[in-house]
Amino acid sequence: MSVKGASSKASGVLKNEAIIAVLSASIVAPFVVPKINSLMDTVPILRDHKSIAAFVSGVVIFGIAAKVKGGLGRAVVIGIAGAFILSALLPIYSSLTTRNSGQ
Repeated sequence: MSVKGASSKASGVLKNEAIIAVLSASIVAPFVVPKINSLMDTVPILRDHKSIAAFVSGVVIFGIAAKVKGGLGRAVVIGIAGAFILSALLPIYSSLTTRNSGQ
């Protein structure tokens, strides 16, 4: 494998939509999610049910991602939606692992 071949494969990795989505969930979402959460806190029913609100927000943002043109932009939006879905599912995951770890 030559240096040129390795560098072209490395740059190809950074153009992969899946990798951009994961990077977006890790890097971009921490800036965007709190702003959307503060907006959702203004609605009483969403303020009382944060996991449901996060899940619904993730689904809505996934719907928006379908309308975004361009692979990289869509990948960034999918990463943000994935962060919302993950934050909605973490309480369920935590309760399952805590309950099963004591047995």
